[in-house]
Amino acid sequence: MTKPFCVTLAFTLLLVLSNAATAETANEAARSFIAQSHAGDDLAAIALSAAKRTQTYGMLAAKLGAAEANTAVTSEINALLPQYQPKWNQNLAAAYEKSFSPAELSSLASEGRASKYAGKVIERQSAIGKEMQSSSSPTLISLVTAALEASLSKHGL
Repeated sequence: MTKPFCVTLAFTLLLVLSNAATAETANEAARSFIAQSHAGDDLAAIALSAAKRTQTYGMLAAKLGAAEANTAVTSEINALLPQYQPKWNQNLAAAYEKSFSPAELSSLASEGRASKYAGKVIERQSAIGKEMQSSSSPTLISLVTAALEASLSKHGL
């Protein structure tokens, strides 16, 4: 091999490896931020809110009463969370990863609201929300459907 070719090959490998390391670092920083901030912890509340807008929930409420329907569906959602929360958090991390650098995410994870990037979270909330809606609607629909089906089944509907 010629020397220029070897240098080019070495440079290319270095570039590829550094990009892979940066991507991994960005993903790790995003996942760390989501875990530290508990940003994905609202999945149960979002799922319950979505469930309450369905005809199926209306049927449950008509048969059981509003309070009992709320308790039944909440219980099923909470039971199903371990199945759905990891995917939700993964999608949330990916959404933040698109809007923040690894350094920004690391700062947010370690410093929380004291981070100099905390204001950017609010500024970019709309874009992150749109990204989450796009990437996570199937996860939310699946969770709500499973919770409603289990509730119906347990209450003989």
